[in-house]
Amino acid sequence: MSVVAVGIAASFVSLYATVPQVLRAARTRSADGISWTSLVLSLATFTLWCVYAFAVADHIQLINNTIALLLLVALAVVVLRTGEGRSYWTAVLAVTGTAAASLWLVDVSNSFTLAMVGTTISSLRMVPQTRLALSRAPLWGLCPWSTVLVWLGMALWLAYAVMVGDVAVALCSVIGLVMQSAILAFRLPPRRTLASLAAGRLGTPVARVVRPVSARFPHQRNYQLAA
Repeated sequence: MSVVAVGIAASFVSLYATVPQVLRAARTRSADGISWTSLVLSLATFTLWCVYAFAVADHIQLINNTIALLLLVALAVVVLRTGEGRSYWTAVLAVTGTAAASLWLVDVSNSFTLAMVGTTISSLRMVPQTRLALSRAPLWGLCPWSTVLVWLGMALWLAYAVMVGDVAVALCSVIGLVMQSAILAFRLPPRRTLASLAAGRLGTPVARVVRPVSARFPHQRNYQLAA
């Protein structure tokens, strides 16, 4: 598989991952389990990576990060309307402040320094959401599809970074993949998820395939798996 194909696949999956979350929050008017701190840090992170992609002339990353930033802005607006967000100006300052600081850092230093800063922020942005998951707080506001797709997107970006030799993006992807794995495990516990699929969550064909596996890992029937 070519580098371009992996990059396009990573972009498509990581971008599409945000769409179900935006639609879920808008439809249910609930943001339970969504960390506002992580969301604001994500806005800052993707702003920084937009500047980085422009500086290194990586068109795949530039297009991906720009669209991802716009989707995150949409999610922030929806979360604010649910009353879970803390401040509109916090999000605005995160984007504008990071853009100005990133442009200044590239000007006085280089793109690699900016990438290292981006890797640090990317790691920090997921800490609040990961801590929320590990605290066993209700995560029904997190869309299951988005949670899985974000994990898959990170795995693809790791493969892309390794193929193009981008150490910064590879390091960022590894750290993010570990944290997203923790979030995924608590949002979709394996035994409960298998039981739900075996019960026909995704239809009869999937249930037939999953039932033998689910039978090996029995789960109490009083589970609840939010749609």
